[in-house]
Amino acid sequence: MLKNPELTIAPELLEGLRLVGTPTATAYLMNQGYHHTYAIGIPAQALNPGQTMVGRARTLRFLPMREDLLKDQYSSVGDRPHRDAIESIQPGEILVIDGCGTFEAGVVGDMFTRRVQELGGQGIVIDGCVRDMGAIREIGLPLFCKGSHGAGINRALMSADYQQPISIGNTLVLPGDVLMGDADGVVVLPPHMLEGLVAWGIEHEVQERFTRIKLEEGHALHEAYPPNAELRPLYLEWRKNQPEYTQYPFAFKDE
Repeated sequence: MLKNPELTIAPELLEGLRLVGTPTATAYLMNQGYHHTYAIGIPAQALNPGQTMVGRARTLRFLPMREDLLKDQYSSVGDRPHRDAIESIQPGEILVIDGCGTFEAGVVGDMFTRRVQELGGQGIVIDGCVRDMGAIREIGLPLFCKGSHGAGINRALMSADYQQPISIGNTLVLPGDVLMGDADGVVVLPPHMLEGLVAWGIEHEVQERFTRIKLEEGHALHEAYPPNAELRPLYLEWRKNQPEYTQYPFAFKDE
């Protein structure tokens, strides 16, 4: 089976990732040769202003429903892969679901979402739909999916297994991958890429904050984006006073 090597990730790295936007992460990973990390067509559906999602993947896979198999698959309410996956969620994880991209059924609803949150889950990402969208938006747990449907799972799907490789939005997800999400969508990254991405990404985000200030002051794009030889020393001095970024020792290694 495809799987990630065992790798412990420092909590401060995951917190640092929250300072990096998904466009920045996508650009970094593409520059490193990873061209299928952005989950296509899976937008934020429940996300508070300024809220971000960061965590490690707990995967769940559905298959198209087949009537002769459905009864055996769901013979016991306590022995169903999707319920087992939810009950196995660990603090800091994100439930990532391959729902076959279908718009024919809601994969999770209000109650399942609440359970993920209560277990310490950091969000839900679905290549498919949910039901109870209005209630889910009141919960406060980040949700990324294609849309909503009024019917439940067995309208079109049956759960097959969990903690296996899956695909969402033309992107491979392995158990333990790191996911990040914001208003621009979801990015999946191999754990070993995290430290490099956070260091580069924090630098990039801080530099872009500086660039916005200089553009507002009237500087031309070729002067401020990125800072030219004249503005670069001003930027290096200015960034020292950005405490939400400078607290991370793995950032700003060019000095």
